[in-house]
Amino acid sequence: MKTSIKQNSAFTLIEMIGVLAIIGILAAVVAPRVIESIRDAKVTSAVASVSAAKTAAIGYYQRYDNFPLDEDLVTVLDYKSDPVNPVAYTPTVGDLDFGDVLVRQSQLLEQEKAPIGRTDTDAVHAIGCAAVGGNLIGGTTYTGTTATFRFKSSGSATRIVYYFMPNLTLQEASALAAKVNGPFTADAVSDLSFVEASIVGNGIATVGGLEGANAWFAPGAATGEFNAYLYVSHQ
Repeated sequence: MKTSIKQNSAFTLIEMIGVLAIIGILAAVVAPRVIESIRDAKVTSAVASVSAAKTAAIGYYQRYDNFPLDEDLVTVLDYKSDPVNPVAYTPTVGDLDFGDVLVRQSQLLEQEKAPIGRTDTDAVHAIGCAAVGGNLIGGTTYTGTTATFRFKSSGSATRIVYYFMPNLTLQEASALAAKVNGPFTADAVSDLSFVEASIVGNGIATVGGLEGANAWFAPGAATGEFNAYLYVSHQ
């Protein structure tokens, strides 16, 4: 009587190497696209944050017929934390800004935060209001001239409201520039081309074919990072 021996099939070493090679190729192809998709989604969300700030700012202006300058803010009562007995709000980083007014009066439901950029000990996401010729959050001056720094939608404004996003990576800044300032001409061939098309102090660069910009950039805290200034509204 013969006894049958059952053999278990298994992967050979060559087959294992082949499978791993295929997985490596797929990862190399898919991973960058996944990362880019995630970044694009964050940039889209950041633009939505600017739109929400615009709605809140317009609502404030319709009520008070004025945008308060950051430099004039002395006290902001925190109705958001305590609607009945509000106390003065003190930001953890930096001085009071117009965004604190919007948030603490509950006209802007979200905090002054966007999904792109990096906060540090000196700079956080903020919504500011400054007069033409005044200093913005991050130390930049808004000149109101196309040669150095002027929002495309501000016209002949005397005050501008802007969204400040600190320390964006080059890729984040490039994607934001493409979404807000575009379309660009074909001579903008790199991430840096999109960002340098609207560098604060240099005006609108010839590369990219822009006639104006609602997103401007300045050097961030670390090498390769950029602070972003996005138009919200004006007076």
